[in-house]
Amino acid sequence: MNKYNMVFIPFTGIDNHKKCVTFGAGLLSREDGSSYSWLLRAFLKAFKKHPTLVLTDQDPTLKRVVNEVFPMSAHRFCMWHITKKLPNKVNIFFILKTKSLCLPC
Repeated sequence: MNKYNMVFIPFTGIDNHKKCVTFGAGLLSREDGSSYSWLLRAFLKAFKKHPTLVLTDQDPTLKRVVNEVFPMSAHRFCMWHITKKLPNKVNIFFILKTKSLCLPC
């Protein structure tokens, strides 16, 4: 969230030169199913085709709407969001022990 309490949702992709490009973006005042659905349908109306891949955080509402609006697209979760939440989900001692096992000798 920002100072306006709005969610920023970018639509980015890779062009034919393997460069990142922003196709569009949206600002939503609510993170609910109808808002997500409206935005994704507006994207689909503008671009006339489903994206190959949709990468999102782990919001269950967004997951449901992506599967409804883009049924032919692969939907994956963002690894950055997953690793950011990891310390809250896994015991810190397990993380430290695993990290030490992965370091080169």
